[in-house]
Amino acid sequence: MTAHVQTVAVDFDGVLHSYELGWGDGSIYGDWKPGAVVALDQLMDQYAVFVHTTRNARQVARWIERSSGYGFDCTTRLPRTWYGRRKPFWNTQGLLLVTDRKLPAVAYIDDRAIRFEDWWQSLRALNIEPLQREGTP
Repeated sequence: MTAHVQTVAVDFDGVLHSYELGWGDGSIYGDWKPGAVVALDQLMDQYAVFVHTTRNARQVARWIERSSGYGFDCTTRLPRTWYGRRKPFWNTQGLLLVTDRKLPAVAYIDDRAIRFEDWWQSLRALNIEPLQREGTP
């Protein structure tokens, strides 16, 4: 019996890709963030991993394959179920999915995230003073 593989989602810009020149014309101008290639390889050894991006997924997949030096295999296609629809999740270990969809995962690694504990803490993280007291619905 094979164990269930859990999934980790990784944002592209600012997490894998340096993004120091911003979006520009949509081309990928930067380089890998320090430690990103090794970390991605380690994640893929333990989890099914997908990269989510607002960029063209094929362009990002080719950039990862060509520039990593690790021989990552990427796909931009979600598998289909027996009735022909796309599965709403990714659980293939060893093959990196690059997509513009944010699929279910046990963790999301994103440079622009706020870890949600409650709304009071989340608003405070955005420098917004909550109108309600902590702990009220």
